[in-house]
Formats: sequence, structure tokens, C-alpha cells
Amino acid sequence: MPGMGSEARATFPGVPESAGRARRFVTGALAEAGRAEVTEIAVLLVSELVSNAVLHAGTELELVVRILPDRLAVEVHDHGGGRAIRRKYSNLSGTGRGLMLVEELARDWGTVVTDAGKFVWFELDLAAADHPVKG
Repeated sequence: MPGMGSEARATFPGVPESAGRARRFVTGALAEAGRAEVTEIAVLLVSELVSNAVLHAGTELELVVRILPDRLAVEVHDHGGGRAIRRKYSNLSGTGRGLMLVEELARDWGTVVTDAGKFVWFELDLAAADHPVKG
């Protein structure tokens, strides 16, 4: 149905190169849907979540991209246990800023524990991208 949105899914191995593959996948899905205006932020956040899944779970992962009329919803599924938790790190730390970026840039985000593992999700607002604030 028109206006209902679209969904794209891809599976990647639990290796560092999957972050780049996931970035290209999201870029393509957004371009195909005509929503390239959120590509920069979406790609950054996907890269962080996929990198975290590779680092902490090390399992195959599935990336789900839903492009809805008012929002972009992204999920990164892995077969690792536990929840993704935003931790506080020092400004000098070389790691640990991924979920901080997700928290700051996404409209909303969270973690869902499933029987198969977990998924971390975020949403970006597309309605605001359709009607930019004029200054």
C-alpha cells in the first residue's frame, strides 16, 4: 500500500568488516526509498551498533531497516546475551562512545532481549526531515 513504508533485511557475519557492509546496505535502502536526507546519521548509528555486536557478541547478526512515513526504524540482532547498556567513560577513553552517540542522535533507542539473543534498535524522525526548520 502506498505510504506504508518499506523494509530491508540483511545478514552479516560477526566480523569487523560487517560494519562497512552494513553502512553500504543502509545507504542503498535509504536511497532506494528516496530518504537519503538521513543517511549520514543513520549510517553512523548503524556502524556503532554493528561494531558493538561484533565486539561483544561475535555472532552472525541481522540488520533490519524499516522506512516508515514518519520515521526510520533500525534493528541490529545478534545471538549474544545481555543488554546493550550505555556506560560512562572518561573523555580520554578510546572506546565506549557508540551508545552515547545513539542516545544523543536518535529519536529513541533501546535493547530487547529475545530467546535467540538480543537486538538493539533506534529510530530517526523522518517527518522533521520533510519540514526543515527555517531560520
